[in-house]
Amino acid sequence: MNEAPPKRWICAGGREGVPPHTEVENYTDTCWICSLPRPNAPVSLQRGRLQPLPLLLVLAALAAVGGGVWWVQTTNQKPSSPQQAAFTSAARPSSGGNTQPPEQSDGTFTRFIDVTNVPRGIFNYGGSTTFAPLRTGRLVQAIEQAHPGFRLRYTDPLGQKPGSGTGIEMLLLGELSFAQSSRPLKEAEIAAAERRGIDLEQVPVAIDGIAVYVNPANSISGLSLVQLEQIYTGRATNWRQVGGPNLPIVPFSRDLRAGGTVDFMNEHVFNRKGLGRSVRLVQDTTDSLRKVSAIPGGIGYATAAEVVGQRGIHPLPLIKNNTRIAPFDRSGRINESAFTSGSYPITRRLYVIVKHDGRLDEQAGTAYTNLLLSDEGQQWVQKQGFIPIQGSSSQQ
Repeated sequence: MNEAPPKRWICAGGREGVPPHTEVENYTDTCWICSLPRPNAPVSLQRGRLQPLPLLLVLAALAAVGGGVWWVQTTNQKPSSPQQAAFTSAARPSSGGNTQPPEQSDGTFTRFIDVTNVPRGIFNYGGSTTFAPLRTGRLVQAIEQAHPGFRLRYTDPLGQKPGSGTGIEMLLLGELSFAQSSRPLKEAEIAAAERRGIDLEQVPVAIDGIAVYVNPANSISGLSLVQLEQIYTGRATNWRQVGGPNLPIVPFSRDLRAGGTVDFMNEHVFNRKGLGRSVRLVQDTTDSLRKVSAIPGGIGYATAAEVVGQRGIHPLPLIKNNTRIAPFDRSGRINESAFTSGSYPITRRLYVIVKHDGRLDEQAGTAYTNLLLSDEGQQWVQKQGFIPIQGSSSQQ
């Protein structure tokens, strides 16, 4: 008999002596940020969850965050904006496993087989759905052929939708060896990691552009980011308001808490205003593509790697400084030059999240990162519709 999926509950701290924190979704009996139990939850905890932290420890952790104890750490890059900075905790735990010290790639590895210190075993990974093109069987097979003992197993969350946030949560709970994220780490996630003795590191491995798409019957020639915000916050409800035909706008999006892409759009395009009431929620990009292709006034957005070349929709140029910039070039492929230079309005880095805890998972996460940053790995990144991070101007 199948077990019922766990019920979602929201925690914001503020009870049992624990200070308040940002609201987060939970699907287990304890909050993954502050370890408070679910209201009316059983006394016993599952899967070794932490008991609620004493008040002084929580206050100390929150003070550390507010006091700037975190430092900026990225690999082979200088962040071009605060949002792109990689935060890690101030103290690294002592090594407690029998693993060799992990070696971070400096971009000198040529082939997968050249990458050193790759552990043996089966390692779970997951997170952002944007990484789907980099989870293909051919790429995983190429990695495992170069390192037969290094077995990768993609793992979906139980009772939740996959995404950057759930992947990071699973990483902290020990359910993943490393995670994939389409957004930078949040301070609340860093604080939660420190309370578990974990030092999180985000390493950029690719550059991605987010493409906006409409139904091919729509004659709109392009949108500015301001117009895009107006559409998704409910201020524009007819295409005529943004220079298009007299047609109701039907915007589609995943839920704000579903993943890194919608979180990134809310942060950088919607100006943290959230989604308007007219926005129709979809399960994933495939669902959105199908619905936009069927509704003349439909509009959606997703990683360009999943959009460009799709039939039934039209990727829309975005307007920046009165110039229309398409997510594709004249050959119908990803607009590499615009994504690399940053002239395309919506670009971002994609990260591998590694937990430094002195255990085998740390070695696996570092090895996977080095594989993707090798010359062969960056060729795969490009082949799958993303922009290589090594040598790009966006990395400088």
